[in-house]
Parts: sequence; structure tokens; C-alpha cells
Amino acid sequence: MKQHVTKLALGDCAPTDGKRTDGSAEEELLWLDLEGTDEELTHYLRERRIPGFMRRRVLSAHFPAVFSGSDYLLVSLSGRQTWEQKRAVSISFLLFAHEVITLSPIDGYSFEEDRRQIASGEVAGIGCAPELFAYLLDSLVERNICIYIDARSQTETLSLQVDNAGRQISERLILDTRRQVNHLVNQFEDCFYGLADLQALTPHPMLTDAVRERLRDIRDAQNHLAKGTLRLVTRLTELLQHCQFLLQQQTDQRVRQLTVLSAIFMPLTLITGIYGMNFADMPVINWKYGYYATLASMGWLAVFLWILLKRKGWFQ
Repeated sequence: MKQHVTKLALGDCAPTDGKRTDGSAEEELLWLDLEGTDEELTHYLRERRIPGFMRRRVLSAHFPAVFSGSDYLLVSLSGRQTWEQKRAVSISFLLFAHEVITLSPIDGYSFEEDRRQIASGEVAGIGCAPELFAYLLDSLVERNICIYIDARSQTETLSLQVDNAGRQISERLILDTRRQVNHLVNQFEDCFYGLADLQALTPHPMLTDAVRERLRDIRDAQNHLAKGTLRLVTRLTELLQHCQFLLQQQTDQRVRQLTVLSAIFMPLTLITGIYGMNFADMPVINWKYGYYATLASMGWLAVFLWILLKRKGWFQ
């Protein structure tokens, strides 16, 4: 299991009587970022004496989970690293007095960029554990925004391709994109419900008014993402219906072309069928130029039918 420890100076918002989970007084803020398998994360949560039912909810990417006590908060949300990532993973946040712990599956989600920004001093305004807790939740929503932008860009690209190429766009590509965006809708809605449950816990002794206000903004941003992603599904459905309409038009055009050919060759087939009958006395059967006259008549009839059908718009 990978463990990343980040230490920050405590600010004015930190409680003066705060204790670390090991019982010792602290003058610094600790962020412990853990990446591992489900077994490793389960073992760690068991060592921290997290109840079994909470461990199962925390490690499930299908449902958000929010648990609270007088001296802790535990939030589990689903997330993914990039738009290309097929499945969302469970990301957990544990808030204590002077400590924040994040747990995520290895190679499923990483806070590496956040650790770098904090270590380089690019992030300001973090003076206590609740502020770090809110910053990490905000980082998750910012990642969701980037994924939503990629999904919208993919949808716009498909829309332009349908408008320009029409029938040449594969329905499978639109179906695959819509399926992936549907997964995003489920992930974003679950994330919103988890943040809404967290907001419903307030007032909480560990959350200041400023932190609660920021959590409300984070929840609202995630709500807009969920609604925007749902609109992408609607747009992709419309693109799919448009492609199916173009395909139906193409099929109708081919049927019309076959109908035209049948209409032209049907009289010619009738003539050849008549003169193929074995009768002794038939018109022009013994005429020297009968064969050539019949071919010329059939050719003239085919040209006449072709011109007639073209004027009626059957070749459009």
C-alpha cells in the first residue's frame, strides 16, 4: 500500500484542544493519503477501528456514504481520474481534529497533483483539518468538471461529424459514447447525493460556518454537473436517432433505385418472354430484320422509361 504524508501548519481556525487520533497534542496538520487494494484499505480501516458496516460502505463505489461522530467525519464518494477511465472507484475522506485521511484504490484515483500544489505553496487558505477536508472535496469536483468538459467535447465532435459526414458515422461510436456518459451521470448524481447528505449534517462541531458555506458551493457545482451530463445523454440520443433516420433514408433510396430498374426491365422481360414462346406463326418471326427491330424497340422503350421516371423525380 502506498502512503503519502503531507504536513501543514495549523492556522487560527484549528481548535486549541485538538488531539490527534493517537491521543497526543499536535501543532501541525497532517494529511495521510493512502492508495491500495481493497484488502489493504480494509485492513487499515480495521486498525483504525472503523465499524464493519462502515468499512463495507466506504469501499463500495456504487453508493455514497456519510458517517459522523462528535470528533470525526467520514465521507465516501465515487470518482475517476480521466474521461477515458471506464469505471468509477470509491474515494473516502476521513476528517479528525488535526488529521485528514484519504483512501483510494491503487491506480484508480490519485491526489498526486493536490499533494504537489500543497507542497509547493500554490494552495493558500488551509489552516485546519476541516479546510483541508473541504479543499480535497473541491478537488474531486474540479476533476469531475474536467471529465465533463471532455465528455462534452466528445459529444460536440460527434455532432459535427454527423452534420458533415452524415451516413458515414458509425452508430456504434455514438452508442459507446452514450453508454460512457450514462456512467458519468450515475457517478455525478451519486457524488451530489453524498455531498447533499454531508451538507444535511450541519451544524457539526468540526465544521465552521466558512467551511459549511464552501461545502454548499461544492454541492451546488456537483449538482450542475449532474444536470449538464444528463443533457449530454439527451443530445447523444438525438444524434443516434438522426443517424438512424439517415440510414433509413439510405435504405429507402436503394429500394427506390431497385424499383426504377425493375420498372425499366419489366417490359423488356415481357417482350423477351413473349418471343420466347414456341409458336409457328408470330409477328416478324420470319422477317429478315425482325431480330434487330425487336432489339431497337426494346432499347427505345428502355430509354423512354428512363426519361419518364427521371422527370418524375425517381432518381433523386
